[in-house]
Amino acid sequence: METIKFLKRDIRLGIIRRSYIFLIVIIYSFVMVRQCSSAINAIKESSLMWSDGTVMDYFLFAVRGMAYYRFDPVKSFQLPILWFIFQMGISYFIAYYPEKDFRENGINVLVAGRKRSSWWLSKVLWCIISVLAYYLAAFISCAVFALIKGAGLSFDVTYDYMQVQFGYNSNFVSQRDFFIISVVIPIVVTIGICLVQLLLSFIVSPVTSFAMTCMVYILSAYYTVWFLPGSFTMWLRSSYYDEKGLNPLSGLIIAAFMITAACLIGKNYFEKKDII
Repeated sequence: METIKFLKRDIRLGIIRRSYIFLIVIIYSFVMVRQCSSAINAIKESSLMWSDGTVMDYFLFAVRGMAYYRFDPVKSFQLPILWFIFQMGISYFIAYYPEKDFRENGINVLVAGRKRSSWWLSKVLWCIISVLAYYLAAFISCAVFALIKGAGLSFDVTYDYMQVQFGYNSNFVSQRDFFIISVVIPIVVTIGICLVQLLLSFIVSPVTSFAMTCMVYILSAYYTVWFLPGSFTMWLRSSYYDEKGLNPLSGLIIAAFMITAACLIGKNYFEKKDII
């Protein structure tokens, strides 16, 4: 019961009152839909597809990230800035509220003693709900803008469009697998990263934990390796699409480890924390 009370308060103060941050998602979706619409129109003009695409086509375009990068002395590395902004949006959303609430109200709760684990669990649940709300807002805003552009209200992928836009490899990815690598894996991995960031915001500081998360995403864009989880938020780096990519199962394992470790370490940290 105590956890539910804390969680209701966190949702009210940490999500609803700070919902203005979701403007990042709306602006991001608008820009990505506009780019995708231009690409679809160009493909239609070339008579390589006849439909206006689907909502899923637009969403896949928006969350694609960047392809596997290999160092080339001739070609410079370019960070996929829109993907980076999108991921930093949720990290910024997570960064400051928990630690601020701890300083202003949480200390009194922890001094009481028996509510420590409930207080931490509420922050964990708040973090998970925030990530889910962020991705849901991204999909809804992307869908709305896509429908305005004439897209069909369907979760199916238009393979004519995918083949031209992303190459023949997309023909070998099923509808179910597209959903897994573009929705399920990115959400679970983002939850894991955000929970680690949440824990670090108490152990070090919100600014330092946010900066560390930024660095993880930048390194993830440069190196496609399993221990840099940011790559799992880009479906173009999935082994389902690119044989040089990462196995989605590895993403689930890494995410499960981050989530479990953050929850347990955080619980132990607050139960033993000397407030006085």
